Amino acid sequence: MMFSQEKASVRRMYQHSDKFITAGDTAVMEGFEYFTTPTYKSKTGAVKSRFRMIAHNQGLRGMLRLGRKFLRLAPSIKRNIDQNYHDMEEYFATIEKNRPIQHTPAAIVDAFPNSKLWDDLKSYAWNHHKLLVGFTEVPREYVFEGKAIPFQYALIFAQEMQKEPIEKAPALDAGIEVLTVYNSLGIATNSIANWMRMNFGITCMANHPLGGLIDTVPLAAKAGLGGIGKQGLLITEKFGPRCRISPIFIDQRIFEFTDSKEHEWIHEFCMRCGSCARCCPTSAIYSEAKLTKSYQNNLTQNRYESYDRERCFTSFAATMGCAVCISVCPFSKNPAQYDKMKKIITKG
Repeated sequence: MMFSQEKASVRRMYQHSDKFITAGDTAVMEGFEYFTTPTYKSKTGAVKSRFRMIAHNQGLRGMLRLGRKFLRLAPSIKRNIDQNYHDMEEYFATIEKNRPIQHTPAAIVDAFPNSKLWDDLKSYAWNHHKLLVGFTEVPREYVFEGKAIPFQYALIFAQEMQKEPIEKAPALDAGIEVLTVYNSLGIATNSIANWMRMNFGITCMANHPLGGLIDTVPLAAKAGLGGIGKQGLLITEKFGPRCRISPIFIDQRIFEFTDSKEHEWIHEFCMRCGSCARCCPTSAIYSEAKLTKSYQNNLTQNRYESYDRERCFTSFAATMGCAVCISVCPFSKNPAQYDKMKKIITKG
C-alpha cells in the first residue's frame, strides 16, 4: 500500500540510490500492494472491492459502525504517514543539492553503546506508548520490492492490540482494533522519532506500520522481540501475537543490537499446536511453511511463506482484519503461560 507522500519519497531515494538502501533482487512485494495488482485481480475469486465485500458480510449496521470509526482514524493515519516523509524533507533536499549531510552528533556516536540513552528510550517508549523496543541492522532483503529506506539501522517497536476485541474475531470488533492500533502505533513512532531529534539531534525517520517500507515481522524477530509463529506473525512474550510493528530508521549504530535467538523455540511449539491452522476460516495456513527465499548470508534468515495470502485476504477483506489466527493462539489467550510453554518445548 503506497500513499502519495511515500511514492514521492521512494522515487527520490531511487534517484540517489547510492545514498539510500534500495530493494534487492530477492525482495518481496508488500502484502497489501499485491492485492491491487492486475495479476491478483484477474484471478477467479479475487476480491474486486473490499467495500462491497465488507457490506455483504457485515450488513448496513456494521458498515455504518466501521464507517464512523474509519472517518475518525483515516485522517490521523494519513497525517502520520505524511509526517514520516515530511520530517525527512531537509535530509532529502541536502542530498539532492549535494550539501554536507547532518548526521547524528559525534558525541552520541562516540558514546556507544549509550546505555543511559537506551534505558531512557525504553522508558519513554513504554511509559508514554506501552511499546516494546529492539535495535538491529536492517538486511537489504527485508526492504519491500520497489521501495527503499534511508538508513541501515532500525529501532523496531511492537504495540499491543487489546485482548477483548481481538477475541471476538472474526467479528468487526477485532478489525476495528487492528485499525486502531495501526493508528496509535503510527502516532507513537512519530512521537519517539521527534523526541530523539529534539533532545539528542539523532538523524532518524519513523515509518508507519500500515504498509511500510520493510517487512517488519522478520526484522522484529531478528531484533529479539519474539519468534515467528505458524501463522507468520510475530509472537512476543508480553503480548503474544496481539501486536503491530513499526520501525524508526537511524543513520548510525548508537546502541547495542538486541538480536537474539531466544524465541526460536516458538516455531516448535507452533508446529505441535496448530490451533491457528485448524481455526482459519479460509484454511489459508499451511501445515508446513514453504521456503520461498534462500539467502546466502549470516545476517538474514531464509524466508518462509506460512500461509496462502490470497485465501487469507478473502477473510481479511471481509472483516477489516479477520484476526482469528491471533485470537485462538495460546500465546494471545494467556501470555503469562509463556514460560510454562517454553519449558515444555525446551525440555523436550
